[in-house]
Amino acid sequence: MGTTQKQDKTLKMDNKGKAGCGCLVGILIILMIFLGLGFHPVSLKTFAKVFRYGDPIVTADVVFVPRFPEDKNGELYADAFREYFAGNGRAIYAENEKMTGNDISNTLNEMARARGVREKIVRTISTGGTDDDNRPSLIKNKLRSAGMKKVIVIVPEYASRRYHVMYSRETSGVLYMIKPLKVSYFQSDHWWRDDISRGLMAREAYHSLKYCFEFLKKQFGK
Repeated sequence: MGTTQKQDKTLKMDNKGKAGCGCLVGILIILMIFLGLGFHPVSLKTFAKVFRYGDPIVTADVVFVPRFPEDKNGELYADAFREYFAGNGRAIYAENEKMTGNDISNTLNEMARARGVREKIVRTISTGGTDDDNRPSLIKNKLRSAGMKKVIVIVPEYASRRYHVMYSRETSGVLYMIKPLKVSYFQSDHWWRDDISRGLMAREAYHSLKYCFEFLKKQFGK
């Protein structure tokens, strides 16, 4: 009995160590990016690729699109419809803040009608009033409650690594596949020269560091 408890304790420590190492590696990568701001453009271009992550895509129950306010032309939603028509998802879900000026239900319904897609195929997950730190958990709980087992998550390429870290820790048996999308408002080849792209990289670095520190604090600060 004592041996079993000892083994369980060791296993938990090992899992914490692996998760912690993953976040520490992420922190080191981000610090390298900031240190690399004075490097050659080739190095800066390479550093930007560190933020990119993609999973092999297989047929899923749903294609999910998180909310990105900078996606003003709906490029992420358009790609979700492409995945739907390709047979990679039976429905499209999107995060909806349902706040003044941020309710995307009508936009999605219009996109569905323009493509001949039944409106019931497109649904939203309300996260209005939920802080950024708790949104992933809320979304994952709602997708799991809806019976989803495989989910394609479409995000801009610069945010794909962070979403992989957030969703890969799912332990409820739901498979999340991250699809990074190259969007027009982020210039990956020369992000340091473009104001919008530079701002997005800075924001992404901040959110990535914040997530890692919060995760480590929960794991080792008890």
